[in-house]
Amino acid sequence: MAKKLRAGVIGCGSIAQALHLPGYARQPGVALVAACDPDKKRRAEAVGGFGVERTYADYREMLAVEELDVVSVCSPNRFHAEQAVAALQAGAHVLLEKPAALSMKEIDRIKAAVRKSGKILIVGYSHRFHRGNLKAKKLVESGAIGEPYMIRVRFAHMGPFPGWAKSDWFYKPELAGGGALLDMGIHAIDQCLWFCGPVRSVQATAVTLRKDIQLDDNAVVQLEFANGKTLGYIEVGWTSPTGFNGVEIMGDGGSILIDYANGMTLTTGKVTPNLKARVQRKTRLLDPKPTTGGWSIEVAELVKHIRMKSDRGHGIDAGGAALQVALAAYESSRTGRRVKLMRGRG
Repeated sequence: MAKKLRAGVIGCGSIAQALHLPGYARQPGVALVAACDPDKKRRAEAVGGFGVERTYADYREMLAVEELDVVSVCSPNRFHAEQAVAALQAGAHVLLEKPAALSMKEIDRIKAAVRKSGKILIVGYSHRFHRGNLKAKKLVESGAIGEPYMIRVRFAHMGPFPGWAKSDWFYKPELAGGGALLDMGIHAIDQCLWFCGPVRSVQATAVTLRKDIQLDDNAVVQLEFANGKTLGYIEVGWTSPTGFNGVEIMGDGGSILIDYANGMTLTTGKVTPNLKARVQRKTRLLDPKPTTGGWSIEVAELVKHIRMKSDRGHGIDAGGAALQVALAAYESSRTGRRVKLMRGRG
C-alpha cells in the first residue's frame, strides 16, 4: 500500500481555499496536516473549513517542525521563489502557484533546488488540467489539424478583487510584480508554449485602461514562434464582464476552437491559398463542457505524478519559459519595441 503523503499549504487565501486545501482534504492518499498564513482569520478558516491539523504564522516554523511530503505554495507572487526553495530544501515535493517567480534569477534558484533535492515540483498551470485542452493537445500532436500556423488565446474577467482575493495584494506592485498580464497572461502564454513550442520574439502592450490601480488591467501580446511558421495572439484583462474566453488553434488542415462557455469544436478540411480550389470543411462538437477537470483534479494529478516521479511536463522549466515570455512582454510594452528572447533560457 502506498505511503500516505503528509501535506502542508503555505498561504491560506482564495486559491488555497478554492483549490489546494479542499484538494488535499478529499484526496484519500493524503493527510492535510499543516497550513500557515500570517493572517489569524485565514488560519482559522483553514482549520474550520478543511480540517487542517495544525496551523502556523510563519512558513519557516512549519517546515522546521513538520515532516511534510508535499507543500503547496499559495502566497503572493513575491514570495513564490523563496518559499518553493525552502520547501524543496526541507525535503518536500512542491505544487507551486503561478507565476513560478518574478525574475529569471529566481527561476534559476528554484531549478538548482529541484536538482539538489531530487524532489518533484509542478507549476499550477490549471488550464492544462481542463478536459478540452487535454483533448486539443492530443489532436495537435496527432496532426489532426496539420501544422499549426496561428494560436489565439483570450482570458479575461472582472479582476481578482473584490469578490475573489482575501486581500488587495493582487493590486500592489511590490507583492504581485505585475497585473493582468502576469495573472491571466501567464496562463495564456503557457497554453501557447504548450501547443506551439518555444517563442523567439514578443511584442506587447500592457496598460491600465479602467481600474484605479498601479498595475496593468489589460494587455495584448503578439508572439513569433521559434519555428518561423507560427504566430500567436493573446488578449488578457481584468475589466471584462462578458466575452469569449478560450483558445483557438488554426492549422493547415483545420482548426480547434475551445470556447470555455460554449463548447469545443474541431473543424477539418484543407484550406489553400489557391482561390480556385474547392474547400470542404466539416465541423463537429467534441466536448460541450471543455473546462471539466481543472482545479477539481489538480491535486489528485499532483499526487499521482509524485508517485510516478514525474513533473507532468510542467515543472520549473515550463514555469521559467512562460515567465521569460511575460517579462519580455513587459519590456516590449515599456520600450515600444519587439523583444527577442535569449536562446537557452527557461
